[in-house]
Amino acid sequence: MNCYECTTGPGPVRTAVAVCRECGVGLCGDHLRVEAHELHRPAGLGKTTTELPARRVVCPVCASAEATVPGPV
Repeated sequence: MNCYECTTGPGPVRTAVAVCRECGVGLCGDHLRVEAHELHRPAGLGKTTTELPARRVVCPVCASAEATVPGPV
């Protein structure tokens, strides 16, 4: 599978090494964004997040779209 971002722009087309978690496009190492993702689990009154964050891969379009969503007030 080829990187979707490479196929839509000028320059060489590279092989995809990951898939966007949100939209599913293939991504090469130059176009993927790796983010920390905090995992939550039900735990009653105790701690509800894991000690270590998980890894989350998204494309530049989904990363930009998520950055424009306003957070809680």
